[in-house]
Amino acid sequence: MIAAETPQTDLPDARVIAEVIARAGSFGYEQWWSRMTAAGYCAAPIKLLRSDRAGESSVLVRCKNRRAVVCPSCSDLYAGDTWHLVHAGLGGGHHIPATVAAHPAVFLTLTAPSYGPVHTTHTSSGKGSGSGSGSGSEGESGPCRPASGSGTCPHGVVRFCMVVHSETDSRLGQPICPQCYDYTGHALFTWNAPTLWARFTITLRRLVRRQLAVLGEEPGSVRVSFVKIVEMQRRGIPHFHAVIRLDAAPLPGENNEPHNPPTGLSADNLAALAQRAARLAHLEVPGTDGELTRIRFGTQIDTQPLTIPEEPRGTASGSGGRAAAVGMARRVAGYLAKYVTKSVTDFGIAPRRFPPEAIDSLSVSPHVALLLHALAALSRPGGDTDTGGNGPQRWLHTLGYRGHITTKSRRYSTTMGALRAIRAQFQKLHTRVPSQEQRAGGGQSAERPELPEWEYAAHGHRNLGERFLVVSAALRIRESRWAARQLIDTVEAESP
Repeated sequence: MIAAETPQTDLPDARVIAEVIARAGSFGYEQWWSRMTAAGYCAAPIKLLRSDRAGESSVLVRCKNRRAVVCPSCSDLYAGDTWHLVHAGLGGGHHIPATVAAHPAVFLTLTAPSYGPVHTTHTSSGKGSGSGSGSGSEGESGPCRPASGSGTCPHGVVRFCMVVHSETDSRLGQPICPQCYDYTGHALFTWNAPTLWARFTITLRRLVRRQLAVLGEEPGSVRVSFVKIVEMQRRGIPHFHAVIRLDAAPLPGENNEPHNPPTGLSADNLAALAQRAARLAHLEVPGTDGELTRIRFGTQIDTQPLTIPEEPRGTASGSGGRAAAVGMARRVAGYLAKYVTKSVTDFGIAPRRFPPEAIDSLSVSPHVALLLHALAALSRPGGDTDTGGNGPQRWLHTLGYRGHITTKSRRYSTTMGALRAIRAQFQKLHTRVPSQEQRAGGGQSAERPELPEWEYAAHGHRNLGERFLVVSAALRIRESRWAARQLIDTVEAESP
């Protein structure tokens, strides 16, 4: 079987082409292709087996991996579920009322501190993207780091860089001077980032309650809801994108639907409180010298109030506001959903665990290698995060980040499980021929003996040729879906 993280090249070599031809011309190709279709053109399907009195039966199920490099089909599905999860909390849907669009809400971005200057891109607007995700900024490109102050660092490395880096430059995110870069601080922030986010949410809730008391309102009358997405910056450190919303506190026995909060707090007030909470939130963790080191967010904190613009005169009452709310929810949901399919493969690391002894054999940049060694050092006996073998050394494959890529508060919107249940029910109702799993497991009666559980047999495809056929089909379907969405958006924009 081909491993799940096996890369798929755009142009197959002669061996892959021969495998494609052999598979397409083989006996039983139509049956094999129908099984691939039923598995959603998954690039790493999981084969399950079970045996009963009728014999042995098998079924292929999706790998459900969110990483695009592992499975384009399942990652696209995960991104779509994330879109619905975020969108429902801003515009309604999936048992969430559309009135949430009127709740005070903020789009928040929290970055990590600077642990040393890195190569970046700059524009005339003054924004850099070298330490970020690579989404370019508007304006004319400028030099990486213009000359200022002392010309060299204590290690004799020139402090400035006059190169105008392209977005594909491999130097982006690499330190100007690796010896000056604080790899231990970088590793400590990444390892403690999930705890720091939890500390931020606690601080924000306390600030909201305090502000409500200042306004003479009941402190417990408002609830803070959020959804958070993690993005790995080019320098290999996480930062957070989040949507934060205020709801009315639920009454005893009330359902999970969020209601408009009875407060005078606006989206601008919430943005100011989020800024303050981000600057106050911090952790005290052991440093390399045994002293406590303070971990906190960086100074680049961006809060954008999500407000619906006033309707122009002459429009139908409520129509303009609804359209603006839908557009805003779609844009924010699309922005966040695009990050969930990324992985550390951009840094040359396979998405699976590996021991510290394998670091020197990886095909990674010197910056990533030094960071991995810093993470491994923290896990050694007596190290800063020595947890009996369960420290950062177990999370080298994620560059030390041990949290989930997507998290949310309980009542922000729907759940991934609910979305998958809806999709499974839809497929069950619209599938003409029941799958092997449905035929084997469905329609049991009290007299019929219970069937054995499915057991794992294998995963992946037999060779790269089969994987190439399946991935090509998944990419064609994705392109067709995007083209259809663009056509619908164009028609809606041109309609009166």
